[in-house]
Amino acid sequence: YPKGIVACVSDSYDVFQACEKYWGTELKDMITSRDGCLVVRPDSGELPKIVIDVLEKLGSRFDVTKTSTGHKLLPPCIRVIQGDGIDINSLEMILKAMSDAGWAADNLAFGSGGALLQKLHRDTQKCAFKCSYAMVNGAGVDVVKDPITDPGKKSKKGRLTLEKNGDEWTTVTEGKGDPSKDQLVKVYENGALLIDDTFAKIKERSNIGL
Repeated sequence: YPKGIVACVSDSYDVFQACEKYWGTELKDMITSRDGCLVVRPDSGELPKIVIDVLEKLGSRFDVTKTSTGHKLLPPCIRVIQGDGIDINSLEMILKAMSDAGWAADNLAFGSGGALLQKLHRDTQKCAFKCSYAMVNGAGVDVVKDPITDPGKKSKKGRLTLEKNGDEWTTVTEGKGDPSKDQLVKVYENGALLIDDTFAKIKERSNIGL
């Protein structure tokens, strides 16, 4: 991506290390010389503190200027977006905290997190799709999300099997399961739909054991 806006979730392990070590040190020259803007996305942590903390970490590594109102502004090559936990009340709270801490509103964009909905959403049941295993240069690598700012968002790691023992369903991680007992089946592969289930059939299967 030689130019344009690129947003990157930065809390998969340690958002503060990402801001200081990766964006602010190892990749800083690439970011500052690139024709575009890197948008750093913290996706966990306590509001509004996490936004201020991320701005402070980035501000310690990038050249900060002042607006006409005297608020601190990151350079055009880097910004922050907050989507986690955003609703009309938290949005106002974050902007006030930024102003109190001396940061300009122009540093931050807001995303449409689950909190904008009716408060009964995918986060209620911790439902999300995450990469758990990858092939890198022909070798298998376990992949996990484990944010330092929210242990509750830790994902399952490695090759997974979904096994049923009696009436109990268990997800076995890190390739330690029994493939012969795996109830998971391929639904999508390389953009192709392999199984086209009806919604009624999916609901029927989801009620097994309830």
